[in-house]
Amino acid sequence: MLVLHNRLIGVPLMSLQTGAQVGTTTAAIIDPRRLNIVAFYCEGANIGFKPAILHTSDIREYSDIGIIINDSDDIMLPDDLVRLKEVLDFQFELVGKRVVEDTGRKLGKISDYATDIESFYIIKLHVQPSLFQSLGAAELLIDRSQIVNITDDKIVVRRPISKEEVPSAIHPHIDNPFRKPRPQAEATEIRNK
Repeated sequence: MLVLHNRLIGVPLMSLQTGAQVGTTTAAIIDPRRLNIVAFYCEGANIGFKPAILHTSDIREYSDIGIIINDSDDIMLPDDLVRLKEVLDFQFELVGKRVVEDTGRKLGKISDYATDIESFYIIKLHVQPSLFQSLGAAELLIDRSQIVNITDDKIVVRRPISKEEVPSAIHPHIDNPFRKPRPQAEATEIRNK
């Protein structure tokens, strides 16, 4: 199931052991190399330290009541997550990142993104065109398969193929087997009327 970014922030963290809320998510930590959420920053009255991080591998389930974890022991300090240190050092922010085509044409900025909550891979990017470009276009949806490169300041995507550029071999003419051809004499009579 795909979930928008804003539905993953401010979500209650529920303890499976106690049944009580441990805290809430405050921000996603994204690995730009794989374009996935690897952890969440979180805070709450039952969390006695800051910054507090919940690794996505410790999430049991995403449900209507929130993100379910085993217990507050799953929430850790950044110093305890050695393998996550490199990703934290990137300080990668996806929302607001510029998006350009591989031809150099500017498409706009990322306004939101959709994440698969099973794998936490970011699947779709929602791109808001600039004010000038928005006169002729609405928000764009870009699939992760279109991404060519991710840098500190922009995301480069493959230019979509327009209908005019699609070779006819891709869409060959196919006769409808349920439509019977008209007899030649009947077709001639129709034209003469």
